[in-house]
Amino acid sequence: MSITLIRKTFLLFAFLGMMAFVNAQEMWGVVNGNYAGINSTMINPSSMMHSKLYMDINIATADVFFENNAFYIHKEDYRPLSFLKSDAQLPEYGKDDMPFDYYRNTQRKNIHFSIRALGPSFSIAQRDQAFGFQTAFRTVVSARDIPYEIIPFSYEGLDYRPQHNINYNDDIMLISSMSWMEVGMSYARNVYRKGPNYFTAGITIKKLLGYAGAYLDLENIDYIVNNDSTLNIRNIRGELGYSTGSMPAGQLINGKGFGVDIGVTYERKKKYSQSRRSKRLCKQPYEDYLYRIGISFLDLGRIRFRSPAAQHDYNDVGTFWEHIDTVNFRNVDQFTQMISEVLYGDPNASLTSNRINVVLPSALSLQLDVHFRNQWYVNVTTVLPVKTGKAYIYRPAQLAITPRYETRSIEINMPVSLYDMRRPRIGLSTRFLFMTIGTDNLLGFFNITDFTGFDLYFSLKFNFLKGRCRPSPWHCDYHQIRSL
Repeated sequence: MSITLIRKTFLLFAFLGMMAFVNAQEMWGVVNGNYAGINSTMINPSSMMHSKLYMDINIATADVFFENNAFYIHKEDYRPLSFLKSDAQLPEYGKDDMPFDYYRNTQRKNIHFSIRALGPSFSIAQRDQAFGFQTAFRTVVSARDIPYEIIPFSYEGLDYRPQHNINYNDDIMLISSMSWMEVGMSYARNVYRKGPNYFTAGITIKKLLGYAGAYLDLENIDYIVNNDSTLNIRNIRGELGYSTGSMPAGQLINGKGFGVDIGVTYERKKKYSQSRRSKRLCKQPYEDYLYRIGISFLDLGRIRFRSPAAQHDYNDVGTFWEHIDTVNFRNVDQFTQMISEVLYGDPNASLTSNRINVVLPSALSLQLDVHFRNQWYVNVTTVLPVKTGKAYIYRPAQLAITPRYETRSIEINMPVSLYDMRRPRIGLSTRFLFMTIGTDNLLGFFNITDFTGFDLYFSLKFNFLKGRCRPSPWHCDYHQIRSL
């Protein structure tokens, strides 16, 4: 594998991330409503207690997301529907006819890609407590604060003369990725009830099974690209870890760990809370509210990957690297050995451990949900990244204001959000009975702006309403089936 092939592979991955039908990282149309059920635990595990459902069964909820400020397709060249055709003509940019272009400003670049698939899961709510079980698969790739000059070198190659013989001295940059499976148990309970005031607390404990993880944490890189074959690394200080090496045949799991979500919610009821209990889950009444306020910490935890894994440390070293355009290697282990040989004169000098830890994309979330009138609600939710370890996956900050119309049969959400607290987006989602489909970036379907990401999510589930014990209109009982 050559440096040129690495460059093209990186760019191809970025393009495929944009063109894959990716969807919303937080799924505002799925997690906030009174029919969210088990899906509400993704934003606050105590929310199960405030659902209109006494039981919720999730069949599948899909969540994939991509957004960046480095690469894009010009708005006049972006035709999302025509790109689906087998004979689609993709745009061509640059000397290599790439299907996307790059921004030529001097801002730091951020790239975020995530997949979250919630599998068979359920929740059951009683008067004073609720239980939940969930399974999920997740993949996250996050690149934060990439120096601007890295993007032209990746796109154009080291022969990009406008950036030759310039001393670049960059500080903190973090690139991290991980794929893992989760099996979680959720529990929520009423901790205080008096009059119209209602406090609940909830927790989700997740067993984490890691497939692969990697990170590059650079504290400083000082370098000059003299020409297309010479790289003067004046100083580099940072850490590289990965677990993507060859594993024994049949082994998929290479890391294990635990994760925790915790949250509390205060709810102001419209009336005094009822004290009567019901022996049947379906007969318990739903108590309407004026507003509710929640706070939660999400994805606290980490996964430890063991051998085959490797951690490499680079402590203020440098080199004058000639003929870099001719290097070749077959895998990541050979690559790190080559770097160690060049920097230290020993292929194993940079290796410091055969274990690595990758921290989950932890976040603090605040929620406010107001019952405006009748079937109309307004939700305000913010998600703020929290650094809980060194090799952590960054979770972009978001602020969303979501008015919604909500009934048993239909629900419509129109989130207006700030992605990374800078980029405004408008979304739309619709639920009909047990099927939800939506986007948090509606403009991504049209060529109104440059194409930098795409947003689409869906959820398929069955739920059972509090205070309703008879079969739902779309269900048939045993006698009805026999009569057919």
